[in-house]
Amino acid sequence: MSEAILYIPGLNARIAYAVAEVFQRSITGQVHITEDENAYLNSAARVKLHYTNLELPGNRIYRSGFLDETGIRQGFTPNTACMGNVFCLFSDDSRQQFDLFAMVFWCLTRYEEYQIFTPDQHGRFPASASLLHKLEVLEEPVCDIAINTMFTQWGLSVNKNFSIIPTLDIDIAFAYAGRGIVRSLGALLKNLPSLSQRLKSIKNAALDPNFSFPYIQKALENYPEARVFWHCGAINNRYDKQVRLGYKPLINAIQKIYNGTRCGLHPSFAAFRDENIMLQEKQHLENLLCSEVAESRMHYILISMPRTYRGLLKAGITHDYSMGYPDTPGFRAGTSYGFTWYDLSDEQPTHLQVQPFCIMETTCKHYLKQTPEQAISAGNRLKAGIRERGGNFCFIFHNESLGKQKDWQGWNKVFEAWLA
Repeated sequence: MSEAILYIPGLNARIAYAVAEVFQRSITGQVHITEDENAYLNSAARVKLHYTNLELPGNRIYRSGFLDETGIRQGFTPNTACMGNVFCLFSDDSRQQFDLFAMVFWCLTRYEEYQIFTPDQHGRFPASASLLHKLEVLEEPVCDIAINTMFTQWGLSVNKNFSIIPTLDIDIAFAYAGRGIVRSLGALLKNLPSLSQRLKSIKNAALDPNFSFPYIQKALENYPEARVFWHCGAINNRYDKQVRLGYKPLINAIQKIYNGTRCGLHPSFAAFRDENIMLQEKQHLENLLCSEVAESRMHYILISMPRTYRGLLKAGITHDYSMGYPDTPGFRAGTSYGFTWYDLSDEQPTHLQVQPFCIMETTCKHYLKQTPEQAISAGNRLKAGIRERGGNFCFIFHNESLGKQKDWQGWNKVFEAWLA
């Protein structure tokens, strides 16, 4: 016998997706879903739920009608409310209820990113356009909180497993080493005081300010969920500044890290606009690892719905870690848990798994102008909330912020505090 039964007349792709995301991430028991009202009424399940607006026995989950639609409504914004100190979307104030499944679906699919918005300078959906940011709840995993609260009210057990997922982006493996003569001379002319350090780095890559790979490898030893994403772009432009891909110290660093930590692709800025470039970069990393690469995070957090995720799937990527904002901490999709991406344009779930991140060290330093001490507090506050509710504290660091760059002195303490 199932612990719970859920009656859903008119089950469709949207509802099935939302229900699966709610229950597979939060419940430790089994839920039986039925479209048969008699089967529901006659069930002996301990907990009875129905996604209707009918007067039936058991617990009613308000059905707003949003999940009975298809396509994207431009200009649509769901109702919001706080019920018992719980922020919710798709609320019905007259009944003091809200549509939990619609809320989860709207957040996870990034519905608002399919609507018309004013992009930032890189064509990204900005945090300032986010409804959760406007309502000042972006730093709360609102879906996780709502799910936990409803499960407690229904008498269902909640999975509160907690994980720390440290992730690193290797945008520029070496500050000075690994460049050709032309690039090195051009950079030197712009920064003559760097001559001494530049010459030392060229002679011995281990003396390069960005060389923090042994430290990274040691720090991640006890974190099986850790990921390191490598920029493998051969194109040198304003946003892609990786060293020569054939540079031996870079190859050695990639292969040594891979011995103890999962590695993924960090598709370049150029790859964001050209799927063929992404495939070339992926193939290069696979050749170095002698293994298939199936995980990624976009450089500059470049996501354009649905094009980016479709491109990743086409390239053979099955897990992506780009879901977050570059300019502010928080939960872009309202959750700290990983979830399956639903393609709104096709109205169907895909096999791409998305793991959101909630904070990045460059966000703290460059956008928020925080000191290391302030960044520690910001990350630990997010981590404490996730630890209490269950979920994944996924954060981003870069190799240069853990090296010997003067601008990043003291930030290794932030990394270690977020790991703790």
